[in-house]
Amino acid sequence: MKRVVFIILITLLSNYCLAQSFNVRNIFNSGATIGAEHIMPASINDSINFQLIKYKIQFVKVLRTKEVDIEKFDMENKEAKANQLFLTSKFSVTKPSLSHQNYFKNIYNGELELTYITVSRKRGVWLHAANVSATESEESIKHDFTPNFRAYSVYAHINPKNLDFIPFVGPGIALNQGRILALPVFGFWTKLSPQLSFEIIAPIHIKLKYNLANKVEFELATSYNRINAVYREGSKYKGNDNTINLRQLKSHLGINTRLSEYYKVKFEMGYAVLQELNGLSNDYSKKMNPTPYFNISFNYNFRNSILYKFFNEGDKLGKGAAK
Repeated sequence: MKRVVFIILITLLSNYCLAQSFNVRNIFNSGATIGAEHIMPASINDSINFQLIKYKIQFVKVLRTKEVDIEKFDMENKEAKANQLFLTSKFSVTKPSLSHQNYFKNIYNGELELTYITVSRKRGVWLHAANVSATESEESIKHDFTPNFRAYSVYAHINPKNLDFIPFVGPGIALNQGRILALPVFGFWTKLSPQLSFEIIAPIHIKLKYNLANKVEFELATSYNRINAVYREGSKYKGNDNTINLRQLKSHLGINTRLSEYYKVKFEMGYAVLQELNGLSNDYSKKMNPTPYFNISFNYNFRNSILYKFFNEGDKLGKGAAK
């Protein structure tokens, strides 16, 4: 059951701190993931629609493992503990566009993140991460390159007497396009039944997940996405920033299927509301009507992460604890 803490914790962090995470337990899922998302045309006014297509790829590599033997590690042991260091690299291409008078250009995003995870029966789960990234257009990367930084540290409490309720909390901070943002992480995960789980994280991330049979998970989720640049021009440091951000509240039905020992595929069908294009450094604002969106991702697991092997293969889908 302790392995559940890791899966829920990492999933929540991915959803809260990153815009449109792959959400396939990817922090300690050593492997490769490719995906695509399509936000259908949303009306800005009677003559102009906005839409977006994003292609993304991610690699997660284990850099170091300490104090654990995969054949002997047993969380039921009171002395059990493990530590692992991961390097995550991500790249995406976003293609926003307007139906008329289109001034949007392709946006390229690259990220590198180091994540250190430690888990023990006595001290619970600790996660520390630091991320550097850049979101640029072809023009801004030449003249106005602006790196972004993010760091967070989270603790999940394990109470052996009540493993059906796991609270977690931790501080986080981000430097995004020259602006400092606080990203506190706090919430909880709870098991409602052997196949049904519920999770919530402030300010807005809610998910209900159901494990069916041995290879399929269904989920209903709602989250607010507020860090998502779709237009880059200028820099806050130079006083000429014209970056445009997309904000939206998204709800979806997701189906996650294990195709084999190595492969997974996830498909999301959702609806985005409260959509707005807003300038980060000016009063530019364009509200949009609600619209459907679709997201699909494929994952290949390298199977060289000890923590992933333990936390995922120790509890098969649909058996006992929900993941």
